[in-house]
Amino acid sequence: MISSRTLRFELFQRRALYLSAHKATVYHWKKGDLGTSFLFDANDEGRRYFSRYLKETPNTPMYMLVDVFEEEFRRETMPHVYGGDRAAIIARRKARLFRDTPYFNYTVQGREADGRRDDRVLLSAITSPKAVRPWSALLEDEKVPLAGIYSLPMLATSLLKLLPGGKDNVLIVSLHSVSGLRQTFIRDGELRVSRLIQMPRYGTEPYGPHIREEVEKIRRYLNSLRLATPEEPIEIYFLMAGELLDEMKHQYRDSGASRHHVIDINELLKSAGSGRRVSVPFSDQLFVHQLLQKPPSNVYASGSDRRYFTLRRMRHAMLAASAVLLLGSAAWGGFNLMGGLSYKQQSLLAQSKTDFYNTRYEMARERLPQTPVEPADLQVAVEIADVLKGYKTTPFGMMRLLSTGLQNQPMVQIDSIDWRASSNPNASADDRAGAAPPVAALPPPGPERPAYRFYQIAVINGRIEPFDGNYREAITTIQRFAESFRRMESVYDVQVLSLPLDISSSASLQGSTQARQKEAGFSVRLVMGIGREA
Repeated sequence: MISSRTLRFELFQRRALYLSAHKATVYHWKKGDLGTSFLFDANDEGRRYFSRYLKETPNTPMYMLVDVFEEEFRRETMPHVYGGDRAAIIARRKARLFRDTPYFNYTVQGREADGRRDDRVLLSAITSPKAVRPWSALLEDEKVPLAGIYSLPMLATSLLKLLPGGKDNVLIVSLHSVSGLRQTFIRDGELRVSRLIQMPRYGTEPYGPHIREEVEKIRRYLNSLRLATPEEPIEIYFLMAGELLDEMKHQYRDSGASRHHVIDINELLKSAGSGRRVSVPFSDQLFVHQLLQKPPSNVYASGSDRRYFTLRRMRHAMLAASAVLLLGSAAWGGFNLMGGLSYKQQSLLAQSKTDFYNTRYEMARERLPQTPVEPADLQVAVEIADVLKGYKTTPFGMMRLLSTGLQNQPMVQIDSIDWRASSNPNASADDRAGAAPPVAALPPPGPERPAYRFYQIAVINGRIEPFDGNYREAITTIQRFAESFRRMESVYDVQVLSLPLDISSSASLQGSTQARQKEAGFSVRLVMGIGREA
């Protein structure tokens, strides 16, 4: 055996171990087709060579295809249940039928049409683990990823799409160099019966009579099961090549219970997409091609057998996720870089425009006539003027207020009014020093004194006319006049500054019984608030 580790690593590279009771063949998969192959004897010496082969070749996944006499099939019906109930039923059937083997599988093929509609289940097992275990142990020792252990009879169903004619009752007859004559019966796409017969060494005896005898045996068996009728004849497909192909074409004649098709293996390989060609009547490469081209679900391998394959898939998944993250990060970084370059370009363009307009502004400024103040000071003055314009007011509001207050006081005569607007309600109505008597400071705005934008302040000087000397009546009239303003909504404060007669406790009272007062003068300070909306 000659092998080398110079094979290039490929993510989808794989190989198959085709195992029988006497021989084992390894097929490599390369560029979508079968590549090199290696043959080993199923004994201690052959397994030593196989171990050496594993050490000297890349650690690619292995798919084990088993074709042995010790494989059995049982078709059972079971209650249609799920989960733990189904697992318990399967475990009991396995303990009864296939007690001492870990290589067990079941496939639910459908449901019965009548009654409880039970499940139709195909139970299969390799009853002699020693036919498989020594080879899987070598794979485990070398940490070779075992993708699964597959059954050749079960793989025969994948050939149905390549075969011509009806597909209801199909008997596939194929020769295999490492195992013998395999006959597999498939009804409605479901495996029913499979039988393996050992054949003499190729070339020592004619194969035609042996095949004819064995096919007649299984045909009679199928007739006894009432699986072949004139309405549903058995389609028998002989997969052959070379001289045996021409020999078999003249061996059979169709009848009401069976129809015969002799198919060239090379035609099937071509239909399957393989470029391989065979000159011997063995279908090994056809079945291995079907296995490696589109691997089916694992049949017999346990989780322990497949742990290195599971680790390999996890590693590939993490590598793929890392690659996706790396590409995503590179793409995101590229977008950010492009965005940054775009913003940088916009910034340079904006700076260029700013420099251009600053230059034009300085040129225009140099052509302007000289002014006594700087433009910045002019800007401040304009802003102050705009603010003062917002506070512009007239005494019309105060005059309307006084008119309202005078309507019910005909004895009150107004001599003068000192008026001003201010943001301080305690401001004097006249800017001249000593022009107005002092007033009591007002408290700050609160719940009873709302805040206003600014205030109009008026000091009203007047008299009571006619006045007959009755001070009590004059003072009452003046206070009633002042009180009439307090009830108005816009009035912030009203204070009586002076009365015709000083009635405070600190004043001294003097006069003459012969004197007669001519006038009753008074002074009232009125503060009106101008609201935010004014």
